This record gives sequence, structure tokens and C-alpha cells, in this order.
Amino acid sequence: MPRFAQASNSRKFLAGVAGILLALLLPSTMVLAQSRYPEKPIRMLVGFAPGGPTDVVARKLSAIIGPILGQSVIIENKPGASTTIATAELVKAAPDGYTLYFTGSAALTITPLSIPNLSFDVVRDIAPISVVGAEQLAIAVHPSVPARNLKELAALVKANPGKYSFASSGNGNVGHLTGELFNLQAGGLDMQHVGYKGAGPAMNDVLAGHVPVLAAGLGSMYTQHQTGKLVVLAVTDEKRSSMAKEIPTSGESGFPGLLTTSVFVVLAPAGTPPAIIDTLHKAIAQAMINQDFLKDLRLASVEPVTGSTPAKTAQFIAGELSKWTNLVKTTGIKLQ
Repeated sequence: MPRFAQASNSRKFLAGVAGILLALLLPSTMVLAQSRYPEKPIRMLVGFAPGGPTDVVARKLSAIIGPILGQSVIIENKPGASTTIATAELVKAAPDGYTLYFTGSAALTITPLSIPNLSFDVVRDIAPISVVGAEQLAIAVHPSVPARNLKELAALVKANPGKYSFASSGNGNVGHLTGELFNLQAGGLDMQHVGYKGAGPAMNDVLAGHVPVLAAGLGSMYTQHQTGKLVVLAVTDEKRSSMAKEIPTSGESGFPGLLTTSVFVVLAPAGTPPAIIDTLHKAIAQAMINQDFLKDLRLASVEPVTGSTPAKTAQFIAGELSKWTNLVKTTGIKLQ
């Protein structure tokens, strides 16, 4: 056989061997690449301004899971447009595990129902990771408001149509819905909504007396209630808060149908590899057995949710969408 033919056959043989070796090594290389996640800091989006309950819980969670993952988890506040700015940024992000979203359940349920023609679909465009905790909602007033329970507030607003308004952390969120439900169940009150870019700014304006009523998470207002700067009238739940047992429920206050709550979830963009979702879920699961973290949650009037999984989180979001859709239809509330 001519020498050049032998050389050609040798090259073909070596190329074939190299191809086989590459094929054999590729899966292990991919596993190795995945096992190195995360290799850089992770950003966690929050759709509210700093200082509100969502922001506070997100920061506490990031401080716990950062060391578990071996990378910093940096909070980025993206307030505005009823959290849709933050949600839109999440769904446009690369599905590589380096952009996460910490939000209340209203951003995934009530907001899509209240704002038409959104550029995203929360079921199609997000990858659920975990539920972290549930926060009770409450209705409070500035101390100058002459009402110390929900019935007195309803009577006051009814006697002064157009005079009173209520603040929440944004249009279409669960605080907004809580105030609108109160209006409806109290006989159609004329109490207008004032939306803010987070519970912190809403709280500040109520404390300053610019807005008389606040509908928001109990955790964001309880300290102010204890110091007398705010008067929490009721929690909109079937049971009293374990951290604020002196505050009555909406049912005890004469409004048994006024039931709202906010659940905190962690999400990634759709298409994020299952191995990365699993890594993040396991890190959060470790945080949920950290007693200091659980204590911090309860001090913020957030009840920890343990045993969550990506599948359970997806089921929860679907259930919330169904519940709020039915509620908006049956009550006739328009949150646009």
C-alpha cells in the first residue's frame, strides 16, 4: 500500500477514535459543568422598593442561601407597574440560574388578572422553585382616624364619602385587593385606592398622615402598631397572628368574607435546567430548617412553609390563579 494511503487511513482511524472518546467524555463534561453552578454571584429580583416585607424576607433568605451555594445572592429592587417590571425582567433573563425572582403570590395571580395585554404569561414563562412563607394581611389606620375596629371604619367612610382613601404597595396587588374587598363587603364604600411602589413608601405616607388607611402585610406595620404610630384594626385571616394575638381577625370584626393572604415564592426563568433548579431548591430547603431564619420569618409575621418543591409550587400558583379569577368574577371587583 502506498505510504500516503497508509497515512490517510491512520488519520481517519485516529479521528474516529477521537470522536468516540469525545462522545464518551461529553456527558461527564456536561455534568462537571453543571456541578460547578454557581460560578458567579446570583441576582435576585424584588418587584418592590426596599423596606417592605417582600424585600425584607428576600434579603434574609439571600443571606442564608448565599453561603450554602458558595456565591453571593444580590438583591435588586425593580419596583413599579404593579411588579410587572420585575416579572418582565425575569422572563427575559437567560435561563442559567443567575437571575431569580422573589415575589408575593399576587404578582403571579392578581396582577395578571388586573392588567390586560401583558408581554408575559406567568404559567408559560416562569420556572417555580419553592414557596418560602405566608404573610397575613391587615388593615390599619393613622392614629388620628377616629376608628378602632373595622365596623367603625366602615361607618366613618360611609358617613364621609370621598374623604377617605387607602394605601397599598401597588395597583393590583393583594393589599389593593384587600382594601377593595373591604369596600365591597362594607356595602360599597367610597374609599379610593392610592398605589405605591412598595409597602415601605405606602407606610411612610400613612405614618405622615397623607393617607389615612393602609392595607398591607401585617409584618410591615406591626412594629408601628406597637409604638402607637399606627393602629392595626384586623388581620384578614381566619386565625389571629401568633406574633400579634391581640389583633382580631376580620371575621371577629364582622367581615368573615374578608380573607386574603400573601405567599412568598422563588422563581427562575422558564427553560432553566432541572439540575440548576434542583440545586437552588435544595439550598432553599436547607434555609427552611435554619432555626434563626425561621425565627426571623415569624418575627416579621411570616409563617414558614416547609416541604415545598418545584412541583408543589407550580400547583400552588395554578390554584391561586383559579381562586382569584373566580373571586374577581363573583365579586365584580375591577383592579385595572
